[in-house]
Amino acid sequence: MNFFRSGVTRVVGHRGSPTKALENTFESFDQAEADGADGFELDVRLTLDGEAVVHHDSEVVLLGRRVPLATVTIPELTELPVERGGFHGFVPTLRDVFLRYGPAGRYLVELKAGPSPRPGLLEFRVAALIAQLRLFDRAVVLSFASDMLRRIREIEPRIETCLNYDATARRPEGALWPDLPKGCGAIGPQAGLATDELFARAKTGGLGVHCWTVNDPAFAAQLARLGAASVISDDVSLVGPAIREVTGAKPPLALLKT
Repeated sequence: MNFFRSGVTRVVGHRGSPTKALENTFESFDQAEADGADGFELDVRLTLDGEAVVHHDSEVVLLGRRVPLATVTIPELTELPVERGGFHGFVPTLRDVFLRYGPAGRYLVELKAGPSPRPGLLEFRVAALIAQLRLFDRAVVLSFASDMLRRIREIEPRIETCLNYDATARRPEGALWPDLPKGCGAIGPQAGLATDELFARAKTGGLGVHCWTVNDPAFAAQLARLGAASVISDDVSLVGPAIREVTGAKPPLALLKT
């Protein structure tokens, strides 16, 4: 069974721990793990040479200059630190993130739509890595783009997917979330859209609910009571204890040893 379908609300670091380190970097993921995260949410895009790398924006700041990530190669990214919000660090490849955390890693992998050196290649790269490293029970692929989720399921049907959306998303009349692509088993509403009625309808439809981005402990606890599959937070040290007080779950074993 997939880790995020166990019935226990998981505490997930939003891009790691972006208030304490450069988001989507090893330092950020390590900090989230140290703070008690069950897993990480991370964003994935393609470089010019077709490598899946972990970065949120379509542009990257190198040496004080913003350049499209799709025009940068892996050698350039490994040689030059990136900057954001006063933090500095290096953009990791998705493969290196998966290998760094090994069998203990749990991931919400968000495919980012936008400029790409080759349409459809990102879905292929991510599906290939998840299959090669046998992460089917430890990863869910998210996206705001239905077509990307549809394609990754066509490439590898064993991959769990989740459609993200916010208040601007088009929804059919009377529906609480957009139409889901075939095989999609979860929804990822912006936190303000996560109502009691939404959870009731999602449960009836057999859908998991991954809520983002939640930094208020009381609200996080409420989402856990409603049965959220995961709560994604900028600071899991704040929301984690509140969620685990509701669920009775313990922090990951790796953290209990430190």
